[in-house]
Amino acid sequence: MRATNSTRTEPATDGADQTQAWNAATELADWVGSGGHLPNMPSPVLLDLDEVLHADLPAQGWRFHGADVTYVAPHVFAICGPLMFGLTAAGSAIARRRARHEAEALAAPQWRPLGALRILVTDRRLLVWHKGAWASVWYGVIREIRPDLAVGRLDMIFEDDPPYCLAGPWVPYLTVIVTTLLAGDRGVRAVEDALAVPHGA
Repeated sequence: MRATNSTRTEPATDGADQTQAWNAATELADWVGSGGHLPNMPSPVLLDLDEVLHADLPAQGWRFHGADVTYVAPHVFAICGPLMFGLTAAGSAIARRRARHEAEALAAPQWRPLGALRILVTDRRLLVWHKGAWASVWYGVIREIRPDLAVGRLDMIFEDDPPYCLAGPWVPYLTVIVTTLLAGDRGVRAVEDALAVPHGA
């Protein structure tokens, strides 16, 4: 854990175990619930003026979207009589239809892995390190959040962009921060309306 300039602690990005991460999330939730402030820490990257960093943590990421998939239709040539040609043509049609269906299934929207991510959680956005660059996920574009804290997962739904899924031991900690910030910005009632909690949670 890294000490911060508040009375709370902040998760480090190196392999902290799941129990430590869960304890940190519940302690932070209790702290914020009793009127405490989110932790602040020095930023390893340049932020906007007056932007505050609250956490620097790891997660596995996915996005729900389609993909461009190309396929080559199989061609079969037969040099023989009409019966064999007819059988070969039918087999070729079946093979082409199967290849097309497989390509359509691969191209359909689905959760596609982004791999390991580093996430800086600020008071305005998530800064996500992916493929050698930082990408911003601004809180203002989040329309729905679906936490499943029992498995360390958070889905974020946007108005015009594909959904994100984040998973890992530190995701409950991240969820506490994000919901706290959204509640402060939009009001507790709006965040309650945006929360989609899995049944049985």
